[in-house]
Amino acid sequence: MEKAKEFYDEEYRIEKMRRGEWGWLEYVNYHSEEWQEEYIRYCQDNGIAVNDESAAEFVNFKGDQLDRAMERGDA
Repeated sequence: MEKAKEFYDEEYRIEKMRRGEWGWLEYVNYHSEEWQEEYIRYCQDNGIAVNDESAAEFVNFKGDQLDRAMERGDA
């Protein structure tokens, strides 16, 4: 995966997906440098390919992390 050097806010990324211009891989790649690195590790740790499907799984994983952090009062 070629890493993006420019990042966009949530609203912009969602709009690009809504229009069909981006898939989940672009959504993750243009989120932040931190997400790029975490996503690569996620794929390596789980032995999965870098693609739209695994990027969607990663976004769900990050959502679950946020939910748990909120339950603990850490977010």
